Amino acid sequence: MQLCGGTLPIEDPDELLLSYVAPDGPYAYPAYDTLVTNGTPDLVDGDLLAPTLLGAQVDYARFVLLKRMLPSLREGLTGLPDSPLEDTDDAGIAAVARCFAVLDEPVYARAGARGTIVSKVLHRKRPELIPLYDSRIWTAYTVSGVIGRGSHRPWVEVMQALCHSMRADLANNRAEFLTLQKAAAGNGAHLTLLRILDVVVWMSSEPPG
Repeated sequence: MQLCGGTLPIEDPDELLLSYVAPDGPYAYPAYDTLVTNGTPDLVDGDLLAPTLLGAQVDYARFVLLKRMLPSLREGLTGLPDSPLEDTDDAGIAAVARCFAVLDEPVYARAGARGTIVSKVLHRKRPELIPLYDSRIWTAYTVSGVIGRGSHRPWVEVMQALCHSMRADLANNRAEFLTLQKAAAGNGAHLTLLRILDVVVWMSSEPPG
């Protein structure tokens, strides 16, 4: 399996995935993925705390900031297609990227609610469509030239580029990802193909120094 534009070879994706979803393991599954807030696709206050389960701190100040962003985040979710990322067209990907447009507004741009936080809030509501994003994902997809290294690139552009590359990874390795999905389900972990992609890339990438 070759991911991230062919720059990240994965030799044992099944071992990486099963290690991540192992019962009582050290990783975020199942705490993050199966956290119950309101049990619907609608964002509520409790969803804003979910990033902490993936190691992203949401303190009081950041929680208040996310609360202010909540109407925009909810609006973004209402315009999304019903398809998984691997079957979503370019217009659908543009809609996903627009969920992050609030981060490009001047009032929020330097206020501490980065795309890493917002992606962890939104992914749980559409785990088949909205990617998770963190420093390891950034590193892996930056190497391939997908995201680009510009530190001031608008978040909408960053997420659109990431979605395009992830869609290609899923399409080019669909059979392998379906096999991984079946293996995870055999261990009681029911994950979308997109979440499996995130896990495999994250487990294969060194944290930035």
